[in-house]
Amino acid sequence: MLDKQRGVVSPPESSFPQVLGVATPEERADPRRLAALYLGATFPPTPLSLDDAEACMEGSDEEILVALGKAVAVKLGRNPDEVKAIVWKTPRTVGMHTAPLATSGKFIVLRRHPQNVFESQFRVEFGENNRNPFRFAVFRESYEHAFARLPRERVFELGYDDLPGVIPRVLEFIGVENAGLWDGHRSSLEMASEACSWMSEVTREFENRDPEKRARLDPKQVSRLELAMKLARPMRPFLGPVRAHFDQASMGPIRERAARRFAEGQ
Repeated sequence: MLDKQRGVVSPPESSFPQVLGVATPEERADPRRLAALYLGATFPPTPLSLDDAEACMEGSDEEILVALGKAVAVKLGRNPDEVKAIVWKTPRTVGMHTAPLATSGKFIVLRRHPQNVFESQFRVEFGENNRNPFRFAVFRESYEHAFARLPRERVFELGYDDLPGVIPRVLEFIGVENAGLWDGHRSSLEMASEACSWMSEVTREFENRDPEKRARLDPKQVSRLELAMKLARPMRPFLGPVRAHFDQASMGPIRERAARRFAEGQ
């Protein structure tokens, strides 16, 4: 919904904003290796080639993220001079805040009913490890622990049930005047939906079907989930190391993908 708004561009889902904060000095010193890290940290297809991304890897973290966003806008047929806000969707490596916090960027935290998030783990292959209620509850609390570190004045929190009516307030928060929609330009989300089965509904008109989806859960699953969340809640202040462990573990596959893209681009 945000990506449709004139003045906004949403690059493909990526943990690259966080990865910037943990890149090694060697990676930071080599724009092409940094570009390969962008490709390795971007999960659905991106319209940017290794060469395109490399051209964006100069300056501060904020300058790099802005350059990448505007490069994506160009590829999508949008005028980069009209882009007022670049919205990065970064659901993974959420505890790595060093680079995002060093920018002047703002944070939109979208919360969904925990039962719906849990139910979604049964519909995607990469959710297999989070189908254990207690593991899921620990991860959820670790995310909340990470969110608590964000400066309150830079955070806009909304619930899934607030959509779509809350969009004008979100636009105001990110400093974009409501100027209507982009005219007939392709979206990076359309590209993703064509390649990623779990995003098949992302370009459709919004419809909140969460009550229907929650009803798919077995009552015993719901009971186990509620108990797990109750047990995990007091652990929240101590979950920083847990989140950090899994964040760092996620860098292994990202660097492996980056190495392949770097080799392919030579």
